[in-house]
Amino acid sequence: MFSKEIKIKVVLDYLSGKSYTSITRKYGIKGSATIYHWVRLFKEFGVEGLTNNYSKTFYDYSFKIKIITWRVDHRASYPVTAKRYKIRNPTTIWQWERDLESGRLKPNDRRSGKMTDKKPRTAEELKHLEEENRRLKIRVAYLEKLHALTQKKKNSQIKKKHK
Repeated sequence: MFSKEIKIKVVLDYLSGKSYTSITRKYGIKGSATIYHWVRLFKEFGVEGLTNNYSKTFYDYSFKIKIITWRVDHRASYPVTAKRYKIRNPTTIWQWERDLESGRLKPNDRRSGKMTDKKPRTAEELKHLEEENRRLKIRVAYLEKLHALTQKKKNSQIKKKHK
């Protein structure tokens, strides 16, 4: 793991014109892809892009869908899309697409704060809702009995035809 200071030195060396090979030897970096990644983060996010930030960022479902839709509509690559929406890792978008295809990408189950901001119901409102609930229960019971009667009638007609 490289510190923020080392990453800054590597990026500055690269931007000053030093080759990947000389930089990888100097700092003990295994490959040029690491340097490319750091340079990209530096160009997109500045010095803060080079911090070892392991806290997870949570994106809203609608934001994920917006990004996936934009990428598909514009036939953009994952890195281009990530750059446009300032997402640090392009594979995050790839993972969202896989989750969407498999049915695992779903709206957040968390409720919005707006639900708790409602004022408490008055006694009159509660009475009205209880009455409406009672009427709906009666209607459902009626429809269930009606359905049972029609099924009974169908069954009796089928039996008569077989005789």
